[in-house]
Amino acid sequence: MTRSTLAVSALGARIELAFDEEVPEDVVARIRRSWSGAAIEPGSAAAASAADPASDARIDVDTSGDVERRLESLSTRVTLDALAHNRGRLMMLHAAGIALDDGRVIAFVGPSGRGKTTLSRTLAQRFGYVSDETIAFDHELRVLPYRKPLSVVRAGAPKDQVAPADAGLRELPDAELTLAAIVLLDRDPSAIEPVVEHLHFADAAPLLAAQSSYLLEYDGTVCALAELCDRVGGVRLLRYAEAADVPAMIDRLLASEPEPAHWTRMRMHPIDADGASTTADAVDYGDAVVAFSDSTLRVLEGIAPAVLRAANESADFDRVVSAVLDSHGTPPSGDASGAVREVLVELADAGLVSASVIPVPRS
Repeated sequence: MTRSTLAVSALGARIELAFDEEVPEDVVARIRRSWSGAAIEPGSAAAASAADPASDARIDVDTSGDVERRLESLSTRVTLDALAHNRGRLMMLHAAGIALDDGRVIAFVGPSGRGKTTLSRTLAQRFGYVSDETIAFDHELRVLPYRKPLSVVRAGAPKDQVAPADAGLRELPDAELTLAAIVLLDRDPSAIEPVVEHLHFADAAPLLAAQSSYLLEYDGTVCALAELCDRVGGVRLLRYAEAADVPAMIDRLLASEPEPAHWTRMRMHPIDADGASTTADAVDYGDAVVAFSDSTLRVLEGIAPAVLRAANESADFDRVVSAVLDSHGTPPSGDASGAVREVLVELADAGLVSASVIPVPRS
């Protein structure tokens, strides 16, 4: 039987933790304390912003397993339920985030082990703690916080789940949270001082896609991602040695880059060798195309962008070859038709062009 419940706010989702009556009081108290930053309780900020009191997901907390592993597992389960609830509705990055007093949010993106939790503990002593796990935002760049427990690594033991207040982290500002910067983390212990570099979207996109949840189901996929990156002044790469070096970099991380590179949207509806129609999405920067198809993001360079454009306009192989020659000229060696055919095969396998445009080799 259920003895009590605790509702927490995770990326705007209301997740209910239901405690079995056999769960010891001290364990219940630890969970309530660790999740106090996200708790939806009468009078809390989360309760004031909750439009619907109904839960979006329920997690039963029982007595199975080691207590420490259970607490770590609970953090993972809440996160997964929140991600699933928001699939297709929010852009969700595996990132830590802090909020300035005016509501601007900086998302620090990186895989596990890149120092996001340590960075959260350092920066959120001065700025509002948004999350150490996931930063989610909508088409208007509005950020939905996830003030989960900090998951602190311990040698030879499950991650310790520490309440934001117990770590001395600040509350969120009394302002609407808006994404202001996307920062890819590159922790390098040998770095003498922090370095900020603005990345071209073609370089940043594969890294962002690898740290995104349910990107395929987000409307517009790669085009939406490119547009959102443009609206926050592009993507920065932060190379740093220690978290203590980063607070002094905040102004530089918020500085705008030069005018973003111009791009155009491409929508392809290729037909594969079996006659099945698919849809692919891409952004064209001229010398590079970032495409999303078959659940995979690819960066096309060399003659591939010209081949893709031409095949998207005509199913005639000779016209595709002619368009590539007009764009790149005669190759210094080898056969242009053969090179184009090889690229077309790769693009067809990737679901970006119709298989019918590829000529059948003569026997």
